[in-house]
Amino acid sequence: MLTNPLLQAKYDAQMRLDKEANHDLKLYVENSHRKVAELARKYGFTIRYGEIEVGYSKTESEELTLEPA
Repeated sequence: MLTNPLLQAKYDAQMRLDKEANHDLKLYVENSHRKVAELARKYGFTIRYGEIEVGYSKTESEELTLEPA
C-alpha cells in the first residue's frame, strides 16, 4: 500500500479509534462524533453535516451539537 506521513497518521488514528471502540462500529462512530464536537467547542467552530441522497430517501442537514455533560 502506498502511504505518506499524513496517510499514516490517518491510519493510526483510525486503528486507535477502532481499538477504543472494541471493534464496535456504532461505538466507533459515537466516539468520533463526540471527539469532533469537543474540538469544535474548543476551537469555536461549527460542524454541519451536508445533505446526502440515498436511494429515495434524503437526510436533512444537521448541525452538530453537544449534549450537556
